[in-house]
Amino acid sequence: MYQRGRKSYRISILGILSAIILVQNFVPLLGYIPIPPLNPTIIHITVIIAALTLGTKDGMIIGGVWGFSRLIKAFVAPASPLDLLLFTNPIISIVPRILVGFVAGYVFHLLKKRKGKESIAMIISSILASLTNTILVLFFIYIFYKDDYAMALNVDVSSLAKALGAIVLTNGLAEAIAAGIIAPIVARPLKRFKTN
Repeated sequence: MYQRGRKSYRISILGILSAIILVQNFVPLLGYIPIPPLNPTIIHITVIIAALTLGTKDGMIIGGVWGFSRLIKAFVAPASPLDLLLFTNPIISIVPRILVGFVAGYVFHLLKKRKGKESIAMIISSILASLTNTILVLFFIYIFYKDDYAMALNVDVSSLAKALGAIVLTNGLAEAIAAGIIAPIVARPLKRFKTN
């Protein structure tokens, strides 16, 4: 009976978080804040909450939901021509999102075991998972579309790495701080409910 209850809890939370991801992805301003040329996001927080609450595998599943829905959105409702160029590439739209769930869950598991401080482990893993998304998306953009992206940013290709570094320090840091604050606040009670 206990196992069935845990499985029902897991499926319920996966369903709820998947629905939240879809709403955040497709309803304007709920998941992405349109500040050209990029759209800073808060969707990664939902993926991190899944990983902290349900574990690495389920965090990766929710990350996959985000990635696939982002890929679909790039085709059917791009926010800009840049969206159509960049996020129709599954390596950019899907891979970093799955790895957000992996990093959040895996780092949390490691730190929780070592330190025994669940709150600190949640904060650190949330920040690292958020930075994983930002850094990987920008890295893949640089690898696959450096010329087009440099033109969109109105910078020389030789200066693009510095411009991307500035994005990590602005958007990326803001997203990481938000994740480090919000994800643990939401995940902690969900974990407690899971164990009851």
